[in-house]
Amino acid sequence: MKVTLFGAAFDPPHLGHQKIASTLLKQNLAEEVWLLPVKDHAFGKEMISEKHRLAMLQTLIKPKVRIETYELDQTTASITFNTLRALRAKHPKHEFSFLIGADNLARFHEWDDYLIMLQEFTFFVYPRAGYELKPLYSGMEVLTGVKEIDVSSTQVKEWVRQGRSIKNLVSPAVGEYIGQHKLYG
Repeated sequence: MKVTLFGAAFDPPHLGHQKIASTLLKQNLAEEVWLLPVKDHAFGKEMISEKHRLAMLQTLIKPKVRIETYELDQTTASITFNTLRALRAKHPKHEFSFLIGADNLARFHEWDDYLIMLQEFTFFVYPRAGYELKPLYSGMEVLTGVKEIDVSSTQVKEWVRQGRSIKNLVSPAVGEYIGQHKLYG
């Protein structure tokens, strides 16, 4: 089975995340999308608790979309290449790819073993508003026929802090969860 891992902080998950997962499935680039929340952000972003991020991610589950907690289950921050290799070893019948946003391209060369990783796994890149689609490396494939994602978790958090409505940025269930638990205020 073709599985695309969608690694992110999901702090919080927003409509762009949903759109990206749907695009991978609609374009038959993946038979399943596994949402892979990070334990610790590689570039030092602070995040709310795993408990809240997982609870909000649960609302995105639908056929062919599931949560993979491999990185959360580790005792330290995970390296993407190690995660990909571990999941391939655990699920040898699956063909794994990984999804990143265009916002990751400028620092992709800082990822551990990035050139070797690109030889072993396909990386899909989704366009993000305000970010160039470069540098692109061999082994990367830009999602086509998809509108640039123009929402970010940072924007959602900022709007919550400002008391603005986030109904056009997150699903109703995520918005309700944020409100009930008084997150990001």
